[in-house]
Amino acid sequence: MSPSLFHSKFRIGDRLVGGGAPCLVIAEAGVSHFGDMGLARNLVDLAADAGADVFKTQLFDVEVLIAERASDWRERLRPRNLTLDQVFELKARCEARGLLFMATAHDDSRIPWLRELDVPAVKIGSGERNNPAFVARLAELGRPMIISTGMYGAEDVREALNACSGSGCGSVALLHCVTSYPTPPEDVNLAAMETLRKIFPGPVGYSDHTVDELAVLAAVARGADIVEKHITILRDVPNAQDWKVSAGPENLASIIERIRRIEAMIGRGTKQPAPSEAAGVAWALKSLVARHDLPAGHILAESDLAAKRPGDGLQPNRIGELLGGRLRRALAADEVVRLEDIEP
Repeated sequence: MSPSLFHSKFRIGDRLVGGGAPCLVIAEAGVSHFGDMGLARNLVDLAADAGADVFKTQLFDVEVLIAERASDWRERLRPRNLTLDQVFELKARCEARGLLFMATAHDDSRIPWLRELDVPAVKIGSGERNNPAFVARLAELGRPMIISTGMYGAEDVREALNACSGSGCGSVALLHCVTSYPTPPEDVNLAAMETLRKIFPGPVGYSDHTVDELAVLAAVARGADIVEKHITILRDVPNAQDWKVSAGPENLASIIERIRRIEAMIGRGTKQPAPSEAAGVAWALKSLVARHDLPAGHILAESDLAAKRPGDGLQPNRIGELLGGRLRRALAADEVVRLEDIEP
């Protein structure tokens, strides 16, 4: 894998990802619609009302995805399938609400669906670790790729990237992820985002499986280019796990609002006075003043001067311009000493 093959920034739909662009916020509905289209529509509206950039769901055929020996998982997921027509309906609703629509294809039967849906990017779940042939087939769709890396080691990441580059895909983003529902705080390991940045130059982000928003906000503060948070409307659902790590109508909007506030706080990184600090110059900085009464004609020495607030005169680092100068006029104690008070 050559890092030079990968782009540091690229577009997903009309959104720029990487290169200092605003964090792309993915509202991951997954299968939290439970096959109910009314609930699925409400999830789209939840994502749109909260200000997410992307609504994402998951596509699969249980017979293709799950072996017969795991029949309990087949039966658990079977009712959560959507038809292609239903998915098209969700995509149309997303477009009407200003959302990008994305989907994860969990098996080969759904790759043609992604092509028909004309998704702006392909999201690959963590379950495709060590499945480079499948990753390569998805990369052949010619769309940007977002890869979650739960359960991955560094070499697994390189294997997935090789699969992408081998299929001609250079627009790839990696999401640090922990596949545990919920993820305990000590396992979140946001510092792994830095490791991903060392492996390749593309956008890096975080896919969250914790019980609240703290890890997502911390990831944004650490410079995540993308964050993904599960969403739900229903809680306490038996034989389901996503709701345990999901935001809902009660908090999704506030999470995204905090993401945008954090981004504003991060700024551009230059070290210079902020516009809001202008008023602080007067009260917080110090000026050079007479330490005691000084007569006209006095030759200024360091012992004659003090640095005191407010900062409406010469700053203390300019004391050298005053020392040895002869006063044109008398100065009272604490009076500001200005350059014009010194004879040329």
